[in-house]
Amino acid sequence: MFEGEDKVKIGSIIGREAEFEGIMKSEKGVRIEGKAQGEIQARGEVVVGKDALVKANIQAQSVSIGGKVVGNVDSQGRVELSRSGSLEGNVKAADLTIPEGAFFNGQCKMTSSQGDKANSEKSG
Repeated sequence: MFEGEDKVKIGSIIGREAEFEGIMKSEKGVRIEGKAQGEIQARGEVVVGKDALVKANIQAQSVSIGGKVVGNVDSQGRVELSRSGSLEGNVKAADLTIPEGAFFNGQCKMTSSQGDKANSEKSG
């Protein structure tokens, strides 16, 4: 799985046998092991398990992808694909990690991380 995954504060889980369609909003993190379609908004991390299929736009603090995501990803922090991860969509994030073996088809727009923004405001 992903490094530090046991530290993730998950508020909602979509299990392997579950399917979700619609808009999901969470004040914490979301873990998806089954299927999701629509839109996912989380204040924490969104974790997409290696057997998951997500056809949704995702907005979250950070996103870890082990399965397949078809949709745009907007993160204030990092977006990380695992070797089994697949992302077809555009990414907006402060940090993007794509290891050998992962699949990414889309465009990426890098943004400043929260810390970099604070430091540039102090020095300017």
